[in-house]
Amino acid sequence: MNTLHSKLVPKPHISFAILTLTTILRAQPTSRPAIDMRDYFLQSDDNQNAWTLGGTDVRESPDPDSPSSRAIILNKYSSPDCYEVYHITPTDIRLRYEVFRPGTHHNADNWIRRYQSTDPSGDQGSIWCPRFVTPGQPGILTHFHQDLLTFNPQTHSYSIDPTGSVNDQQIYLSIVPSSLDWGKNNQSSFDLTDSVRLISQWQHEGKIIETYDYARGKGLIAWRWLERFSTLTPLPDHPNIFYCEEGFVRITSPGDQSTPPTVLRYNPATKQSGPPFQVVPFTSYWQPALGNQWYIVYRDTSREFPLRRRAEQIKHNFTLPEWTAKPGATIKDLPYLFVTPLAVQTGHPATTRQSFSHQPNQRNDS
Repeated sequence: MNTLHSKLVPKPHISFAILTLTTILRAQPTSRPAIDMRDYFLQSDDNQNAWTLGGTDVRESPDPDSPSSRAIILNKYSSPDCYEVYHITPTDIRLRYEVFRPGTHHNADNWIRRYQSTDPSGDQGSIWCPRFVTPGQPGILTHFHQDLLTFNPQTHSYSIDPTGSVNDQQIYLSIVPSSLDWGKNNQSSFDLTDSVRLISQWQHEGKIIETYDYARGKGLIAWRWLERFSTLTPLPDHPNIFYCEEGFVRITSPGDQSTPPTVLRYNPATKQSGPPFQVVPFTSYWQPALGNQWYIVYRDTSREFPLRRRAEQIKHNFTLPEWTAKPGATIKDLPYLFVTPLAVQTGHPATTRQSFSHQPNQRNDS
């Protein structure tokens, strides 16, 4: 923590009341029975596969690694090039791939992550969330392997990025009831009252939290990115301006143990301040000794964009045409490091293993 900023936020006293996760993330402090997260993850109300919600389309598909098996594909941004591959098991929802190929395919920003749990059934992916949970109860700690693959526009090929590949990553996941303040932004005509929030604590210093809100029968409806106020990095020679995610914030009031700080969006080019951010208290699973800390809700799609239902169906496409050195390649053909593709696990000839001596142990988010 930088010295200047540590003066803005006094360290909480031991006597400071610890709020529950339900209160911390503005979820309703109600007691709920166990639920099946499958009912919230899938867009089961779309029984004709006729619409997307907020650009998200969740449908079944042949598995990209094993076409004789079935997977769940979650397309984002109404795009066939940005998607995630999941498997639903009797006990878990598991994430196998994240694919991000925005705009032109020959893009240096293209990346693909592949996941594999360290448990015996890890070939289905890493645990995204357990199926049967009681919202508000303690979460679970997951262990998994992660390969990050990036695209090189010069060589027109994908290769392992060892700095973002992890042999044993750990994330603490928990589910709480959700209560979003949509204002006028729920333009879907859906009642989103029955919703839950997945809290993902993947940053082990407790500086960053991501949350995902799901509505029963509607699937993913909102995403949030939170950063810890006390450890923001100041802009040089600007004591009240701080870096936050990929932007800047201006602190007009430091707050105290019971009063949140006042944090405004800031544009360094125009030197103009925007509206205040929501700031919430939270106790990190990874840093419990810090006690309750203020977190800035820097991104919140429920406040940034109207949630609309659109009559469309996003095509499933696992090909990688930009990988010109390997004509006809799909994500199944990508090299691997820590994760073992299904084709290798089942004994079929498949992809190439790359070896690196560097084995980082921290997620490198793009």
